[in-house]
Amino acid sequence: MSVTPCLLRRLIGGLLLLTGLGLAACKDDPFRLGVVFPEADGLKPGDNVLMRGLQVGQVRDVDLHAEGVVAQLEIDPKYRRHIDGKATFSIDSEKLVTGKKALVITPGDPPGGALKNGAIVQGAATESDPIVRAKKALDDSVEHARDEASTLGRAITAPHTLPPRTAGDTVDLDQPGRFVVRLLKVRVHDLTADGRDWDGPGAGDADLVAQVWVDKRQVLLTNVVEDVHTAEWIDATSQAFDIGPETTVRVKILDRDVGYDDEIGIVELKPTRSDARTGRLFRLAAGRVAELDLKIEVAPPPEATADAGK
Repeated sequence: MSVTPCLLRRLIGGLLLLTGLGLAACKDDPFRLGVVFPEADGLKPGDNVLMRGLQVGQVRDVDLHAEGVVAQLEIDPKYRRHIDGKATFSIDSEKLVTGKKALVITPGDPPGGALKNGAIVQGAATESDPIVRAKKALDDSVEHARDEASTLGRAITAPHTLPPRTAGDTVDLDQPGRFVVRLLKVRVHDLTADGRDWDGPGAGDADLVAQVWVDKRQVLLTNVVEDVHTAEWIDATSQAFDIGPETTVRVKILDRDVGYDDEIGIVELKPTRSDARTGRLFRLAAGRVAELDLKIEVAPPPEATADAGK
C-alpha cells in the first residue's frame, strides 16, 4: 500500500487530534506534591488537605524518607495557583476529639513562585511535647470563644455595627403582593413552662406582642397588649406578600419586657392561595401559645389601601 500525500495529511491530523485530547485530559489530573516531615504524627492516607478551612485535596500516601517521612498529596487542579513556593505545610488535628489529622497548607505572605507538579517540599516540624500541643489547642479554643463573645456583645450593645446575618426577601414596592395575614387573637397559658408568672411573682400577666414573618421577611409587628393572657387586635393586618409552593408563615408571640422580650411560642403554617380565597380561619397552638387565630386574605387593591389611609 502506497502512502499518498492525502493519506499522510490525514494521519498527521489524526495524531494531532489525539494529542490535543490527551493534553486536555491532563489538565484535569490532580496536582501532586510531596511534603517531607520529621515524623508522620498520625497522618495517614485518606486524610484531608486543607487551605484556609477548605478541603483542597487528600493525602494519597505516607512513606519513609531519608529525612523522616514523605506525604504524597493530590490537590484539586483548580487550587494549584494558590499553592506557592513560600507556602508552609503542617500537620494539625482536624477533629480534636477523634484525633483525625489533616495536612494544612498556609499560602506565603508575600507569595513565592509557582511549584512544579511532583515537587518535593519541606513541611513544618510538629511540636513533640503533648502538653504544649494541648495548650495550643486550648488557646485556640479560648481565642475562638473570645471572638464569639465579642460578636455576641456587639449584637446586644451595638447591633447596628454587625453585618446582616441573613438576606431578607426583597420586595418590589411598585409590585405589591396579593395576600395578607390578618391576626385576630392570641391566648397564652396562665404560667410559663416552669410554672412561674410571666412577669415574675406578683408582677402581672404577660405583655403580649406578635411578629409575623413570611419566609425571611417581617410583615407585621403588632402593638403591645399589657397584663393579659388573651390579646385581640382589630387592625393587625400585615404587609402584602405572595404565596408560593414553599411559602412559610411564622407568628412569633413575645412577652414584652424592659430589658428584652421573652419568646412564648412560634406558630408556623404553610398557607395556600385557596386558604385566602375561601376565607379559612386558622386556629393554631404551639409552645406556651394556647390558641392563635388568624386569616390569610386577598390583599385589597393599592388604591383601596391609599383611600383608607386618608
